[in-house]
Amino acid sequence: MLYDANPSIVLEGVHNFRDMGGYKTHSGKIVKRHLFFRSANLAKMTPQDQEKLKRLGIKTIFDYRDDNEAEANPTPVIEGVQNIRVPAKGAAPFKMPGTMKMESHNFNFYNQIDADLFTKFYAQMPFNNPSFQRLMQLLKDEANLGLLHHCAVGKDRTGVGGALILLTLGVPRETIMQDYLLTNGLLAPVVAQMEKRLTAVYPDMDLTVFHEIMSADEKYLHAVFEEIDRRYETETDFLQDQFGISAEIRNALQAKYLE
Repeated sequence: MLYDANPSIVLEGVHNFRDMGGYKTHSGKIVKRHLFFRSANLAKMTPQDQEKLKRLGIKTIFDYRDDNEAEANPTPVIEGVQNIRVPAKGAAPFKMPGTMKMESHNFNFYNQIDADLFTKFYAQMPFNNPSFQRLMQLLKDEANLGLLHHCAVGKDRTGVGGALILLTLGVPRETIMQDYLLTNGLLAPVVAQMEKRLTAVYPDMDLTVFHEIMSADEKYLHAVFEEIDRRYETETDFLQDQFGISAEIRNALQAKYLE
């Protein structure tokens, strides 16, 4: 659980932006604030937003998106902040929509996917994934922090990345799930806008899959945890094998990033 205020931070041009600090760990310690942030894409960030990111101490922006997504909605260059992008989609058999515009490939995205396929997409993401491997490498050096990680809407790839960070720091899975589900409230205006655009262009479209894919559903993140447990005896075994984070390194990270 959170030990104090709502983690959401209001920006003018960025949705679903929040501080990942403030969560209580198994040890009773708290994840420090202003170290880890998550959000949707930053393409519409205003100059005021950029100044706020600087004031928050963000030094690294980590982007999980594919080439087509990044080209459609590029991340601004902010002086003093390093931009790193390593696509996280992996071998998923679909192409992520590049924009919120209702172009044919976006319509096809919702026609080629369903909740079962999306659950499998989640389950495979943490394994042998260069994007999350790079993310976890960044954690090992506090000079890279504050770190803001994001994808398109800050839900799926960012949700898994956020889970990996919090898991490493010893945050209980129930709390990680609560953090993941916060996205539903924060993205509600975006989802409503997308639904309006979809129905305007495709009035006969069945929106069932759209709502399944655009929601942060417990079953998606549960699939991640279940696959970790299926492949490994312990979380430490998983972190060591996938990211080179041994028990000693994990303890050292917790010593630095908890209070």
